[in-house]
Amino acid sequence: MAGSIIASFKALLLAQMQAAGSLSGIQITYGDPGEAMRRESIFLGDVDSGTQTPESFSTGARRRVEDFTVDVILAVQSKPTPQTAEARALVLVNAVEQILVDAPQLGGSIAALQFCEVEGMSMTTNQADQPNCVCTIRIHAKARLA
Repeated sequence: MAGSIIASFKALLLAQMQAAGSLSGIQITYGDPGEAMRRESIFLGDVDSGTQTPESFSTGARRRVEDFTVDVILAVQSKPTPQTAEARALVLVNAVEQILVDAPQLGGSIAALQFCEVEGMSMTTNQADQPNCVCTIRIHAKARLA
């Protein structure tokens, strides 16, 4: 898709999470760390590019509005119980959400970005030898492209 901000948005979101004091000491990666995943990990997941809607102006100029979502996956494992894994995962979810609340344009370095916000979340908890919890946050972003 020509003229998309998705890659630069993901890179900036990653940098914002890595710089957040509330996420200090947490493994934060651009993609799934696979076998290298630590006990607490945050990584960027799938992107749904949604739509690019053209806008026309009376002057004849045109631009596009890009809507997309980015999944952010938070995994917590090796807690003593499923409840403690869920509780810790939700602390991390809240920390990521606070980054977006504090800076819905992620600091303004992507001029086309209008806003981003948490659209929803899913949670999966497993009770096994090592209880774990995986949360997926869906971040919705909107941009005005030239």
